[in-house]
Amino acid sequence: MNPTEKLQAYALDIFKPTGNQSVVEWAEENAYLSERVTEQAGRYRTSSHPYVREVLNNYADPKVKKVSLCWGSQTAKTTTIYIGLGWTIDQAPGPILWVWSNEKQARNFANDRFIPFCEDSEIIAKHLPKTLEGKIDRDRASALRIEFDRCTMNLIGGQSQRNVRNYPVSYLILDEIDVINSAIRKDCYDRIKGRRSYKIIQSSTPIEEGGIWAEYLMGDQRKYMVPCPHCKQRISLEWRKEKGVYNIHFPPEAKGTDGSYDWHLIKSGTHYVCQECGGAITDTDKIRMLGQGEWKPTARGEPGVRSYHLNSLYSPTITFGEMMTRWLRAQDSLDGLKQFITGWLAEPWMDEVLDVTEEATHALAGEYERGELMGEFRLMGVDVQRSHFVWIVRGIDSSGESWLIDNGNSPTWKELDKIFKNHDCSAAVVDTGFGERTQECYEQIYRRRGQFWAAKGWKKLATPVAIKAIDPFTGTSKGGKHRIRLLHVDVGVFGGEILKRRSGLVKGFHLYKEPDREYVRQLNAKFIIEKTTRAGEVVQEWRTKRHGQDHFWDCEVYLLALSKILGLGNVTRKDRKKNDGKKEDVGKETGSKRRRKPGSAQVNFW
Repeated sequence: MNPTEKLQAYALDIFKPTGNQSVVEWAEENAYLSERVTEQAGRYRTSSHPYVREVLNNYADPKVKKVSLCWGSQTAKTTTIYIGLGWTIDQAPGPILWVWSNEKQARNFANDRFIPFCEDSEIIAKHLPKTLEGKIDRDRASALRIEFDRCTMNLIGGQSQRNVRNYPVSYLILDEIDVINSAIRKDCYDRIKGRRSYKIIQSSTPIEEGGIWAEYLMGDQRKYMVPCPHCKQRISLEWRKEKGVYNIHFPPEAKGTDGSYDWHLIKSGTHYVCQECGGAITDTDKIRMLGQGEWKPTARGEPGVRSYHLNSLYSPTITFGEMMTRWLRAQDSLDGLKQFITGWLAEPWMDEVLDVTEEATHALAGEYERGELMGEFRLMGVDVQRSHFVWIVRGIDSSGESWLIDNGNSPTWKELDKIFKNHDCSAAVVDTGFGERTQECYEQIYRRRGQFWAAKGWKKLATPVAIKAIDPFTGTSKGGKHRIRLLHVDVGVFGGEILKRRSGLVKGFHLYKEPDREYVRQLNAKFIIEKTTRAGEVVQEWRTKRHGQDHFWDCEVYLLALSKILGLGNVTRKDRKKNDGKKEDVGKETGSKRRRKPGSAQVNFW
């Protein structure tokens, strides 16, 4: 073909009619995913992820100006975005700006996924820039800028406002917007000002109440409704029916009496329970339901703005059992729980996730009376004040289940000794951080060194809790023949664990019948908020409620740290024998009576 013929072919290609083909039809006919970008190589199909069809067709709908995808992990949201861009490049070209959280991610995505997709899909490959020899021009098809024949795509990192100010565009793509600073996002939105025809596609897993969650609430809040195979009612797949009540169940026998799980049984036996009829829905049912689903708006929203929420329960590649496994394993840490809620449930991490009302805390109350001895062992937690001590006593089993037995204020060490004895305690931990009394505490703990431990709280430690031996008379760890044990406690980690117990996310944290109102108030004194810094980093910040009293909270934090050091809730009795036969067992067999009478045999932990 001579140069004149090439020019004529090029002109005809630009002005050829697009016909009535939808974006989905175009994609399934022309898009190809090779082994370089997916494990399931071949012609692109929407049959495995049918919920993407409406999102793809939005690219061709002139009435839709903004699409917000608040989607969980493994739901094909990134693939959906670049398949839609493939249609754009071929059928409705215009300048494209794709903003990532940082330049490294933009480069990696372009090199590993997008450029290979363009090269492997013949209809898009013909739009790539070519050298005179007919090969792809790598200077004009680089990781951060691709000069197609009729449009240009720029991929940038959203770390600074300077990066985005030079790109007036028709198509703006924002990936993981919750990690991009809000001021920079605003600058990005300004890039489409003055254009009659434009499209904003933005996606993220939510981190906080702003970001993609706020964008979702601004739209028409669409949910993917699927028909229950039993009652035929259309439902959305939701992790919870309400706080503390879940729609996904595993066989009760999968949890042992010692708190361990049969992971194989959980993976194979977990199912979804229809919130309308209570029918059990299997993974096989889910696949059929997805094909019959449809998006339904649940709010009016702004004109031209569509927003979609989709959690990972909908993912065809993730089973209900895998979701339940991830949920149970997430209970081990606050970070794990946060990742599950934001990444898999596609819900923002809000104070309300772990914060509860004082009224709700009463739901933790049991049927036993205040002062009644519970659990295999009793531990005391003490918070030191200028003129008195605040204390709690908990009964704890070797499984980690615990019962608040009593709490109160005491003026002297002598009275603390009486409480320790009357409640048949095995050990006590004292917060020695009150500066004016630190030395006094060290010396008094030395007198009780067989049973009392000192503690000091830190905002951040390499390990959640560590033991140091210090001289109580010098306060140093060097020299001297006298020693007490000092716990260094990461109060963020153990505070997070108390949050989960307080909210009922970790079971087995009990209060006595009709708990003391002041204890309840102080147990609810602490909560976490999340803030986005100017650099776009999301950080957690602990807050104390206005009344400011949190002494019983501190007692719970240090007592929990001590219980972990003593092995309560960490290992089963059987494991302890196997791993450390020289030490005395922690407690009796699981299932033994938990109420204890004063004077019962004590365990020597040391």
